[in-house]
Formats: sequence, C-alpha cells, structure tokens
Amino acid sequence: MLWLLFGAHLVGIAAAVLAGRRSMQAGLCAAALAPAATAIWAATRLVEGGDVVSAELVWVDGLDVAISFRADAVALLMTLLVSGVGALVMGYACGYFSSDAKGGSRFGATMLGFSASMLGLVWADSIWTLFIFWEMTSVTSFLLVGHKHTDAAVRLAARRALVITATGGLVLLAGLILLAQNTGSPNLTKLAPISGTEAAVAAALVLIGAATKSAQVPFHVWLPGAMAAPTPVSAYLHSAAMVKAGILLIAVVGPAFGDVAAWKWLGICFGFASVIWGGVGALRHRDAKLILAWGTVSQLGLMFTLFSAGAPKAIFAGVALLFSHALFKAALFLVVGEVDVRTGTRDITQLGGLARSMPLAFVVALLAGASMVGLPPLLGFTAKEAAIEAVLKLSGGTQAVVGVAIIGGSVLTVAYTIRLLYGIFGPGPATSVAPQGYVRRRSWLMAAPAVTLSLAGVVGYAVIGGVNEIVVPAATELNAKAGVYELIAWPGVKTAFVISVLIVITGAVVGVLWIARGSNRIPLSLGADATDGIVDGVISKSPRLIAWIQHGSLPVYLAVMGTVAVLAAAALASDFAGGHLIWWDHPLQAMLAAAVVIAALAAAFVGSRLGAALALGSVGFGVTGLFLVHGAPDLALTQLLVETVVVVGFVLGLGHLARRFPPVTGSWRSVRIMVAAAGGLAVTAALVAAGTNPTGQPPTPDLVAEAVAEGGGKNVVNVILTDLRALDTLGEVVVLATVAIGILALARVRTRPQAQTQES
Repeated sequence: MLWLLFGAHLVGIAAAVLAGRRSMQAGLCAAALAPAATAIWAATRLVEGGDVVSAELVWVDGLDVAISFRADAVALLMTLLVSGVGALVMGYACGYFSSDAKGGSRFGATMLGFSASMLGLVWADSIWTLFIFWEMTSVTSFLLVGHKHTDAAVRLAARRALVITATGGLVLLAGLILLAQNTGSPNLTKLAPISGTEAAVAAALVLIGAATKSAQVPFHVWLPGAMAAPTPVSAYLHSAAMVKAGILLIAVVGPAFGDVAAWKWLGICFGFASVIWGGVGALRHRDAKLILAWGTVSQLGLMFTLFSAGAPKAIFAGVALLFSHALFKAALFLVVGEVDVRTGTRDITQLGGLARSMPLAFVVALLAGASMVGLPPLLGFTAKEAAIEAVLKLSGGTQAVVGVAIIGGSVLTVAYTIRLLYGIFGPGPATSVAPQGYVRRRSWLMAAPAVTLSLAGVVGYAVIGGVNEIVVPAATELNAKAGVYELIAWPGVKTAFVISVLIVITGAVVGVLWIARGSNRIPLSLGADATDGIVDGVISKSPRLIAWIQHGSLPVYLAVMGTVAVLAAAALASDFAGGHLIWWDHPLQAMLAAAVVIAALAAAFVGSRLGAALALGSVGFGVTGLFLVHGAPDLALTQLLVETVVVVGFVLGLGHLARRFPPVTGSWRSVRIMVAAAGGLAVTAALVAAGTNPTGQPPTPDLVAEAVAEGGGKNVVNVILTDLRALDTLGEVVVLATVAIGILALARVRTRPQAQTQES
C-alpha cells in the first residue's frame, strides 16, 4: 500500500504539470488528490489500528542499502498531518492565487513533490532513506520559497534556506553514519542505546542537523526569510510539514542517545534559546506572517526541549504539542493569507476593524489563537497542560531549565498572540480596514480550509478520547513508558492548571503593555544579513581560492598526488610483509615488467613530444602484455584499445604544438622521477599490505558454481563483467566512448584548418 500511495504522488506530479498548463487552479486540484487519499488512508489506519505496514526496495543487499518504508503509529500521525494539511492547503491555494496566475504547472507539481518527499521522510526506516528524502525536502522547499523568483529578495531568502538546511543535512548524514556504526544496523527501528565518545559526537551532529531543519537558534534565520514565499507554502511547510522533520528525527533517534548526556543538554540548549528568542522576535515584528514565523521558532523550541529531556511524560507532551501545533498554526497562516489577499497588507499597524468586515476569519483566528495560547475548550489546552505536567515530573537542573523554557515560552506565546489578534481585528490606530480602504469579497476556497483546521481544535477537545487513540500509540512507539499517559479534557484545579492560569494572566499583561507601548520600529535582520554576508563572501573568494589551488601546473598536480599516495601508504606500514610475494610466475612477466620500466624511463628523457607519446604507449602495451600473461584477456583487450586510442590522440593533438619539449633542468627531471617512483612504490606497498592479511577465502569456487544458475553463462569472466560488475563495465564502456568522441573531435579540428588552407 505504501508503494501505491507513493506512486500516486509521482503520477500526481505529472498530472499537476499537465493540468497546470490550463490554470493554477487546475494544477493544484490535480496535485491535491494524492495527499487527500493518503490522509484518508492514514486516518483509517489510525482508527482501526492493526499491524505496522512496511515496504522495501533493496539496492545493495550486502551493504544493507535499500529504500525502506515503515508506517507505524508515529509515521501514521505524521502522515495524517502532512497529507491532510497538505490537501487542505492546496485547496486553499486555489482561492489564494488569481485565475491568471503564472507558474501553475511548476507550483502545483512542486507542492506535491514536497509532499511526496515528506512522506518518504516520515515513513523512512533506514538512515539512507531518511537522508535521501531529508535532502529532497530541502530542494523542493527551496523551489517553493523561491516561487516568485523574479524578486531578488525572494531569491535571497530561498538561497539562505537551501544553504542552511542542505548543509545541516550533510552534518546529519555524518551523525547517522556514526550512529549506525555504533548500533550495528542502519534501520531506525533497530537502533540500540549507545555510549562513549563516538556516541557524543554522533549526538551533536544529529542535533545540529535537526536544528537546521527545525529552525532552532542560531540556525533559525532562514525561517523568517522564507515568509517571502506565498502564504500556502508558509502554512504547509512552516507549520505542519518541513519544520517538523527535525522534531520527528530527534523523537525517533532519541532512545538511542538516552545514555548520552551531550544529547540531552545540547538539545535543551537549542530548545531553550529558540523558545525565548523566538517569542521575543514575535513580539517585535509588525508583519503578521513574521509574527507567526517567529512564533513557530519558539514553539518548535518547546518541542525540541521536551523531546531532548527524554522523560516519558515529556515525550508524550511533545507528541501532543506536535499534533495540536500543526492544526492551529496552519489555520492562523491561512487567515493571515486571506487578510493579505482581501486587504492588500499584512502589516498589523495598518490594519484594524476587520472583526466586522471579516467576521468568519475573525472567529477562525480567535479559535486558533486560543488553542495556541492554551485555553479550553480547545486541543491546545490539553497539550499545554501535558507539557506543564511533564515539567513537574522532572527533577534537579533539568526541571529548572525546562520549566523556564516551557513557562517563559508560554507567557510570550500569550503576549504575541494577543498583539497579533488585536492588531488585525481590534480597533487599530485609526480603525482603518486596509490601505486600499475596502475589503474584497470572501472566497470560500480560502475560508473553508481555515475553518476546518480551527474547528479541528474544538472537535479534538470534544472527542479527546479519539485524539488519545492517535497520540498515545505514537508516544508509546517512542517510549514504552509514555503509554500510561493520556490527554485530559479537564484536569481539575491542580498545580499544572494553576500554573497555566498564571501563564495566561502574565502573558495577557505583557501583551497589553506591549500594545500600549506602541513601538512600531521594524527590527533589524542581523542574523539573516550575517548569513547572507558569509555566503556572499564564500562566493566572492572562491575564484581566488580556486585559482590558487587549480593553477594549471601539471607537474605540481602530479607531485601533490604522489605525496598523498606516499602518505596514504605510510598508514599501512605496520601491516607490510612480503612473505607471500613471488617475483614471477613466468619469465615472460619479468621481461615485460623490465620493458615497462625502460619505456617509462625513456619517456622521462625523450626530448620530442612524438617520442614521449610513443614511449608512453609502449608502457601501456607492456601492461597489456602483463594482463594477457596473467590470463585476463578482457583487461588486455580493454587496455590495448585504450592505449591505441590514446597514442593516436596524442599524435593528432600534439601536431598543433612544437615538436620538442621546453628545456628541462636536470634537477627538475630528478624531482619528477623521484615523485613518480615514490608514487609507484606507495601503491605497491599498499597492495602488498592489503594482501598480507586476507579477510576470507577467495570466492572463486562460488563464482564458478553459481555462474550458470545465477548469471546464466558458463564463462565466469563474462558473468562477472555483465552481472557482478555491470555498473563498472558500463563505466568502462562510457569511458571508451568518451575517448573515441574526443579523438574524433581532435581529428576534425586538425582536418578543418587543412581544408580551409586548400580552399584559399
């Protein structure tokens, strides 16, 4: 079923491209079908329960390299969010974009491509699968953020997002490889707890990779800039999908790092800084989308902190917050997009009085905002209560730090939510409805998805038992001890509830005071500017660095290569032993080897270019003879063909140069001979060391026995070339074809001037 759903997304991409040629709306409708079907399937699986669904496409069996999918409770929860919110947002985009909007094929197909990438990521059951789709989300999000690519600011924001998230992906890959090496399996579901220095390094690398994707301080600067994307992109990627990838990652691999102190405290530091700084940033901005973006940084920090703490109750609260956040934050983004389309601005200092002119949007924003604040009867209230109770169950320094993050972040959330709603729907400075002086008519294509998401918070609270059937199994998958907890609609007047009330009161006071303060100064984007400056500096300095490294001196290149070969071989000195070596199997081998050495020395002393080419060809033909004597006719034939082509190529190409080389001093010739000899000796030493300690028996009998049954041929060499080394053989064919094309091009270049001379 997983392959069928994933294939539907791939087919949908092609359908979106074709339908998008008619209009943006047609492309989006075609793109929404696969996510809608996937969301229905995930909801059905969550309600019915049942066994875990898995699928696998093996690439290299012996190396455990495969595309592995697994839809367990956690993956199904994320599938419901990714596909369900994705389908609603695509429907919303039909009303967001005008009927004559350009880029219909590109936008719908890219949205669906991102959705497919996120599905692959949440279903991933191996580090290789996870990394592939992790980077695909970075690329597709770059294309979505840069949809308005004619705008220089948009291109800059898209580049910033790609550089940070893609670089974080490479850091993540290093951490995942270390994790797999220490646990002995690349499968995420088979990860075992690890400890030690390598475990600490792996933990730091994985956390950095997750922090870049989930916009944690100091890697958060790409997320506010990504608000240059169309609002549907922001509502989808930056509330329910892409930014949750890092949270999902630390939730899944967290049990493997349970004994690593660096994992816990580095993750809490990331989360703590993001909670506070994100909340402060949301209070300082005027653009409604930027307020939501900075609020997302803060709330992602809450989840980062809870999952890093690692306690069962904290894991449960993190899953609950992840679920509820996707609903209310996506709804708020959709409302802000509707306000932008209908009024012409997102600046809350220019808005006001929209509660009367946009009553439905006001109700949606009020419900979603109340859920984000944590008021009953909304799903966000139950998630926040679970987070506060999780803090109360911690102890020591962990409780203090996590408590400040949860309580401080919640206070700031209340404050900036009040400021956002007041700025858009309150009376405003002059009770103006918009800069243009009027509000456009409502589009139900835009209103319906926002209403659905906001009502989901109300319905989720009313049927809290059904929500527990989604959240509890997912939390149990991550930590078996978390299965004893559940969301409670009304916890009673307990310590957590009293703290929650104090948070709301304190946050309301801060929000009102901030509004009364009336500061409308736009904060400087120092972090984003610094990031762009670093990227621009690298780009500007790259030509000079490349010119210094790639200076065009072939002798220096060869000297560096020889030096590296010697240093690499030095590491094998302890394994060097020559007892298993023999001089030759047949005297003819000694004669051919001597001829190769003489031809190589002659190439170093010959003064003419043609003589050097012939000497070099003699070396190759001597090696061909060695292959033939060793009983490798396929290698001999390949070497013979290559050497023939190379010699002919040299003869044709050197015809355009002087007949003799420039004069060379004896000392420089000696240096070159020494470098060549050292490189050859280093390779020889490496081969001898490799043969000193064989790791097993030669597979020759197995190859002979299976040649007919598995390879379908009696010639073992042919079976090896066409089956076992098929890709390598294909590469050799490509090399030969490339060389032949190069020789043909050289011949044409040589004949063309002669033809022109005869005509003149």
